[in-house]
This record gives sequence, structure tokens and C-alpha cells, in this order.
Amino acid sequence: MSLYLIPSPLGESDFDKVFPAFNSQIINDIDYYIVEDERTERRFLKKLGVQKPISELTFFLMDKHAKGLDVKEFLQPCLEGKNVGLLSEAGVPCVADPGHLVVTEAHRLGIPVVPLVGPCSIIMALMASGFNGQNFAFNGYLPAEQPDRERKLKVLEGLILKFKQTQIFIETPYRNNHVFNSILSVCAPNLRLCVAANLTCENEMIISKTIAQWRKTPIDLHKQPAIFLLYL
Repeated sequence: MSLYLIPSPLGESDFDKVFPAFNSQIINDIDYYIVEDERTERRFLKKLGVQKPISELTFFLMDKHAKGLDVKEFLQPCLEGKNVGLLSEAGVPCVADPGHLVVTEAHRLGIPVVPLVGPCSIIMALMASGFNGQNFAFNGYLPAEQPDRERKLKVLEGLILKFKQTQIFIETPYRNNHVFNSILSVCAPNLRLCVAANLTCENEMIISKTIAQWRKTPIDLHKQPAIFLLYL
């Protein structure tokens, strides 16, 4: 059978707005799930409308910090004619997420991989930024140390100027202000920065301004899930 890639919510939002009804139908044909946090995904499946008792479902824990993790055993039910669901902690599986290891193994074993529709903060932020959506790069997390981070930002600035390529990156919410301040400190004033925070939630914020404009109107992003985009 198949490996289904099941998106999860980005925050506290109305499920009817971000998940098609088809997703609820699919989860009721799945008894096995690959997750990073079982408690979080149990709550999500209940809200999405799983009809089977949660106690009857099997959860495989995929610890992204575990070394030598054998994901083949997670896919054994597929080889026995049953569906398996892969869940992300937030957004779509395998994008800024360790699930790609499972998908790689599924392809190696000849198991069909079926991605389901759901919110992807990276793509949603790009859509709403007004930046180049035909040539862009997602860079994951920038270096944690300020000197390294600011050197990386100058490298990204060079790529923007050379290739007219939108540069996208993220940070853990408690370090957002450090990244934001570094951007304002080292990037050229004519570059544009889009900050997209709390996507799909009631307090969603998406703002695109030049660096010069941001320097006049800084904001507090501490502990807010955010995406940063830079472009000309």
C-alpha cells in the first residue's frame, strides 16, 4: 500500500480553512503513523476527525536526533498491504523536516508516496511577499552565532544581486529577534525584507518593506513562528 504525507497545522487555526475534507477521509484508512511527538499528533488526529479509537492506532517515533535510525521497520506495514501516514510537527512533511529519510526509503522499497494538501509556511510566505517566485532558495536555519550569521547574510545578499533569487530562511522563535536585528544591521538599505509570522492563525502578520523602512519601524518577533525572505 502507500505512504501518505499528512500536513499538520502551523498553529491554532480553523482546520476547515487549511485542510481539505479529503485528508479526514484518508486518515480513517490508516492505522500506522510515523511521528516526532506522539502526544501532539494524537491531538491533531482527533481534531482532524479520526473515527477509530486512538488507542487502536500504532505510532512509530522518529527521533530526529537518533543516530542510525532504521526507518525501514516503519514502512513494514506498507509491505504487508497497509497504509502508513507520515506526520510533521508543523506544516508539510519533509520540508524543513526530517521526514525525507522515510520517503527516500519508501522509494527504495517501491512503496507509492502520496503527498496530501495542507499549509506550507515557506510557500505561503513566498506567495504573499511580492518577491520572485520563479527563482528562490530555502536556506533553512542561519548560523546561531552572530558573526557567522551576519557573514551568511552577506553571502545571501550576493546571491540576490547576482541571480535575482529570493532568499528564504527560518529561525527558532526565541532567536527571531537576533536574526531580525542582524538583517537590519548588515543588509543593504535598498533590499526588501518580508517577515511572515503566525501564518494561518488569527494574529497572522505578513509585511514587506525595504531594510531602510524596517530600521525606522522595528518589531518584536520573540517566540513568534516566522519566515524571513530577502529580495531586491
